[in-house]
This record gives sequence, C-alpha cells and structure tokens, in this order.
Amino acid sequence: MRVDVDVQKMLEVRKMLEEKIAKLQEELKLYTALLELLDKSIGERSFSTAAEVAKPEAVEEVKGRGGEVYATVEVYGNYLYIKFREPVKLDGLFKRFFLDKFLQKYKEEDAREVRQGTLRQEEVIRYELEGGEEGEATAMKIYNYRTEERKREILRVLRWTLEKVYSG
Repeated sequence: MRVDVDVQKMLEVRKMLEEKIAKLQEELKLYTALLELLDKSIGERSFSTAAEVAKPEAVEEVKGRGGEVYATVEVYGNYLYIKFREPVKLDGLFKRFFLDKFLQKYKEEDAREVRQGTLRQEEVIRYELEGGEEGEATAMKIYNYRTEERKREILRVLRWTLEKVYSG
C-alpha cells in the first residue's frame, strides 16, 4: 500500500512539472517574440535616423559598363550608406563573395591590427544590412572603411558583384 501512495505522489509531481514546463515554454515564446520586435524596431530607427541626421559628404553612383546605375552610395565620415537599385538576394553571390569573402578579408586585417594594438576594436570594419523581404537587402551600411583606397576598392568590388548579380 505504501508503494502505491508514493507512485501517486510522484505522478502528481510529474504532472505539476509538465504544466510548469509548458507555461515556461509559452513565456519563452512571448519573450522571444518581444525581442524580435524590439530588434526590428531598433534596427529601423537607428538605420533611418542616422541617415536623416547626418548629411553625406558626397554621393556616388555604382554603375555598370553600360552606364546603368546599380547602387547609390552616400559617403559619410566613417561609413558608406549604399542603396541598391533593386533588392539583392542574400543566398547567392552577393553574400558568398562580397560579404563572406571580400568584406571578411578586411575584417581579418582589422582584427590583426587590433591584436597588434594599432587599431581599436570599435574601428574594425563592419556592416549592417537593411532588408525588404525576408532574405533580401535593399541597402547596407559599411562602417569604418577608414581610407579612400579602401572605399575605392569596396565600390569597385561592389560594382563587379552587382553586375554579376543583376545580369543573372
């Protein structure tokens, strides 16, 4: 008889634990959804307000060989704001080559300089994407390009990449 009482109590405890876990999972879903909303709102506001407050030092166009404009680039002191002619898919050449290979090379160079003590961590090149639909970018910011030579190289490689992306 004693064994049956213990089993009954364990079953009750088990049921309570299952209910608690289900409740915590629902809370976690809610908090995750709230975080996503906050991130989206912060991203939209920080992206647009920074562009609205500052005036660009220069505006350049990234053009193809035939003269078609692939992107407009607003040049600011420490970043480039690039608006694409049409959304760029983030599952192809643009991501694999321009973001993951080309810009990554600069990140690695900067990281080496940080380790050597010649560059601060906040000066490392980085980028933010602005999206339209899921999996696309309509614009991007490239922070800490640092030199005119780097800017020219970024825009040259961007032109080549967009030429390939837009031609199909």
